[in-house]
Amino acid sequence: MLTSRKPRSKTKLSLLDRRILNRLQEDIPFVESPWRSMAAELDIKEDLLLKRIAFFKKKGIIRRISAVFSPGKINFVSTLAAVKAAPGKVGSIARIINTYPEVTHNYRRGGPYDLWFTLVAKNKKNIADIMRRLKKDKNIKKISEFPVVKLFKIDVKFSC
Repeated sequence: MLTSRKPRSKTKLSLLDRRILNRLQEDIPFVESPWRSMAAELDIKEDLLLKRIAFFKKKGIIRRISAVFSPGKINFVSTLAAVKAAPGKVGSIARIINTYPEVTHNYRRGGPYDLWFTLVAKNKKNIADIMRRLKKDKNIKKISEFPVVKLFKIDVKFSC
């Protein structure tokens, strides 16, 4: 989601912090105590792992830990959309877009469009309804939809 963030000072990461951050980018074990299992892999205590994760979140190093679903595999549809905003209205438009629970990501970018966001919904009609409502906003100068034609998944991991 689009958020205003003040630049944060760089946080010095220990070797353990880097190991934890690298491990967090892998699958979380689907077991009764996933953090305990992950801590055991890292050869640390579960409470230390949880404290470090809380520290990373507080410092803005990580935003969230969540599941990622493939919409088509659960009979949902998705689309990428882009908005050209009226001057000075990017923030207010972003807040409106973010009110829709179907929005999974919303980013400000340069170029011909100011905001790029993704929608995941039960069907194409739901997406069309959202797009139709957004098109009525006088502060949206242009809105375009880029539905998925073919999905190419890449696995992005950042070496810490």
